[in-house]
Amino acid sequence: MSRKRTQVSQYYVIAAVVAAELNHTLTYCKQINLTASNAQAASSRVGNAALGFKALTGFIDDLASYTMKAATDINTLAHSASKLATDTARAATALKHFEKAKRNATQAKYAASMEPAVTKTANLYAQLQKSFQGLITQMELQLHELKRNLRTANILASICRIEACRVDIANQATFNDVANRVDSVANQIRQRVDNAIALFDTSPSSEAA
Repeated sequence: MSRKRTQVSQYYVIAAVVAAELNHTLTYCKQINLTASNAQAASSRVGNAALGFKALTGFIDDLASYTMKAATDINTLAHSASKLATDTARAATALKHFEKAKRNATQAKYAASMEPAVTKTANLYAQLQKSFQGLITQMELQLHELKRNLRTANILASICRIEACRVDIANQATFNDVANRVDSVANQIRQRVDNAIALFDTSPSSEAA
């Protein structure tokens, strides 16, 4: 029982830190949105020579929207996990007290009357723990999925640099700046996601595996 309470407590902290990391990610997503808007405006000024680049800005915008939604969804899971961790910890404490009372009342006349309450609390604790573990697993899977999709940003940045070569020298710096910005912000987001994933790698379940 003690190990389980420790694990719940540790995951409570993990959920809180994941939420904090992904709050930063949302800020970075807004920067990508702004970068895409600036790139679109620059493409319009250049004209036909930048049509390929202009198409890329739509993909950059889509990537930012996807990342923002994924981060928001994971953040929602993290907040739900924090609340569920509290409920699970309370149920664990209640079960501990019930089991202690049951042991102390072994010779009592009405000791058997405690059994329904102990069973009910034990079932509640098991149910909460299962739901809690499900949320934690879902959160970790979505973090890995987000990290995989962020690789698209590096590909987009590389294509942006190729397209920048198609415009006149005077505008190449503008488009290369967009590519560098997408690359930089995506790396910042990836770092936040890696920080969140690393928390699960040191969790009790990972160590047991």
